[in-house]
Amino acid sequence: MRKGYAFLISAIAAMLLFTGCHPSNLSFTAGSYIGTAQGKNGQIKVEVSVDEDSINSIKIVENHETEGLADTALKLIPAEIIKNQSLAVDTVSGATIVSDAIKEAVKNALEPSGVDLKRLSETHSEAHKEKGSAQKTPMAPGVYTGSAYGKWAKGSNEGARFGSPKVIQPITVDVKVDEDSILDVTVTNCDDTPGFKEPAIERMQKDIVEKQSIAVDVVSGCTMTCRGIISAVTQAMEQAGADFTDFNAKTEKRNSTEEYTADVVIAGGGTAGTAAALAAIEKGANVVIVEKTGKIGGMGVCSTGFIGVESSFTKAAGSKVTVDEVFKEMMEYSDWTANPLIVKTILEKSGDTADWLAAHGYKLKIGGYGYTHDTGKGTQKMQDLYDNYILPAGAKLLLETSATELLIDGARVTGLKAVKKDGTVVTVHADAVIIATGGFGGNPEMLERYTGSSNYYLSGLSASTGDGLNMALSAGAMMNEEIFPHLTEFAASTTLDYNSYFMKYLNYGGLLQVNIEGKRFMDEGLCAEQPLAKGASAIRTAGSFYVIFDQATLDTLHTQGFPGLFPKETTEMLKKTILWRGRALVPFTSIMDEMQRAMDAHIACKGSSIEELESQMGVEKDVLVNTVARYKQMVDQKQDDDFYKNPVWLTQTINGGPYYAVRMEPAIFGTSGGIKVNEQFQVVNKELQPIAGLYAAGQDTGGFMGYPYYDIPGCTMGYSYNSGRIAGEHAVDYSNRN
Repeated sequence: MRKGYAFLISAIAAMLLFTGCHPSNLSFTAGSYIGTAQGKNGQIKVEVSVDEDSINSIKIVENHETEGLADTALKLIPAEIIKNQSLAVDTVSGATIVSDAIKEAVKNALEPSGVDLKRLSETHSEAHKEKGSAQKTPMAPGVYTGSAYGKWAKGSNEGARFGSPKVIQPITVDVKVDEDSILDVTVTNCDDTPGFKEPAIERMQKDIVEKQSIAVDVVSGCTMTCRGIISAVTQAMEQAGADFTDFNAKTEKRNSTEEYTADVVIAGGGTAGTAAALAAIEKGANVVIVEKTGKIGGMGVCSTGFIGVESSFTKAAGSKVTVDEVFKEMMEYSDWTANPLIVKTILEKSGDTADWLAAHGYKLKIGGYGYTHDTGKGTQKMQDLYDNYILPAGAKLLLETSATELLIDGARVTGLKAVKKDGTVVTVHADAVIIATGGFGGNPEMLERYTGSSNYYLSGLSASTGDGLNMALSAGAMMNEEIFPHLTEFAASTTLDYNSYFMKYLNYGGLLQVNIEGKRFMDEGLCAEQPLAKGASAIRTAGSFYVIFDQATLDTLHTQGFPGLFPKETTEMLKKTILWRGRALVPFTSIMDEMQRAMDAHIACKGSSIEELESQMGVEKDVLVNTVARYKQMVDQKQDDDFYKNPVWLTQTINGGPYYAVRMEPAIFGTSGGIKVNEQFQVVNKELQPIAGLYAAGQDTGGFMGYPYYDIPGCTMGYSYNSGRIAGEHAVDYSNRN
């Protein structure tokens, strides 16, 4: 629990008092009041002190927010409320949930003070006028250094998986100031994910100085790195004696328009959109790419490889795997819920696409299945496609530009409209539109509508909000029969960050798992044997669930990791055949701190007995007690009579307190399935007829995936590259005919 954020903003209150009046005309019962609200990672508690006509101080006395990411909001929002004597203050870009929670906590605190809450929530123009005329608080000139964590939190072991160092150091920033202005911002260290951090560093260094503000807009798709940089700048400026409300100007929106004409316009610059652009320019098309975030590549920069059956690389490596074999495997695995025409089309194209990408600079290595191609993580491989091929061919790339609607003329799609982050409205007239916006993993309402739940932790891009799907639906598109969350192999929390630490592996080892009623609900061995496919799908049936274990298990995980829970031969089998993440086979060095954070956030429980644990979980009396007793009996007998778990995983002992329960939810990369397309990746309507001029690719589309996810690595990336390429080729053919 981060109780130390007890910043009293009384100095700012004193600045208001010098006028001798308060333009807000508020009336309070003087005193100190406590209020709470739900933040991103748990409860935020504030203490608000008021006199008869003004708010004097706001003290954050409790918060569980990720260190670094919320720091600016935790400092700036209280200061702004005091200076404006109003809750009607702007949220901090990239920290909306925390900003709103602080305002809500202050409102809740002041409810018993007798203040007019409606008036308190209004903007007071007089206060703004007075604020604008006040001089800035002088800073002490000099260079100050601040530090904060961004994408990867302190102690995270996850960054190395995505190209960051094994040991994450904080973002460090040097800030040069004179008495009343920021002269320079230089990021001196950033260990965040390559491909995501570069746009954030470039923009934040520039915008903070140009706009003289720590309230600048973050770069879409790079929010956490931007927030870390801004928090480090805030810390440095605090050392200089800055009044943060002097440096809180929001980025102003522009009232302007831009217009383009192209053969093909592509909504989305991720894997599928990039492949579509490359294919289209190679056929001589004039192309415009509209990308919502501040970077290209989408989730593809975090993936290592893709399927490419019968490529020249697989043949040279001696692989005998054929398209027919993989086709049969996929269709049997999906119980023929996947579209066989789409699956066959992708697989038949996949080997040639691997060779095509290699011819454009991709460095490929053959994976263990004989038809997967390892590309390595990071943006550079895709950035090279833009720098060396797509942009030199005359294509236009518009970053931080969100496609919003299709242009439709009768039965034909003739382009799209988009909006830049600065408010500029963009119109692109084109013969063909390709939708490749990455699905809807970042849209809770659409997740609820199409998958039955929004109770997931998103480890993918929050910018994937279903923009492409909604545009296609507006043109009469049909949705595919199979639409589902693209589950990850790890469990997670919608409240606290498990993903950066060892906690995410707790479902990996086949430990006892129970639903929120305290009942066992699955063969937990599936999470060990097929965590990405069947294990994740089984977890989804419970929605929220608990992993149950005792102190001895926790101690073993801390000192040995999962190898300490299994016989040596089982650990060797995990390393060689199941291909577990190696990070689950080492000591969970930070697990004790992680458990404490989870208990502080009230998503983990600890009890001296199973009965006490059951009570803390809120489970009906004796349900968990009976579940644990039965499970222990089956472990002793090495026979699971309920869900038939492989005896290999029946090793857990639950014999001595204290006992623990950790609440978890399914984690998703995004979504699979969506717009229904044919083999040319034309979008089809409810009569299954192509919509003229409209194509789609990648995670916006359905047909290739069945549920659960194939137990084959590289399927999503293989589908994205190939569907994008095919859509690009056919879109140009359509343009040439029209």
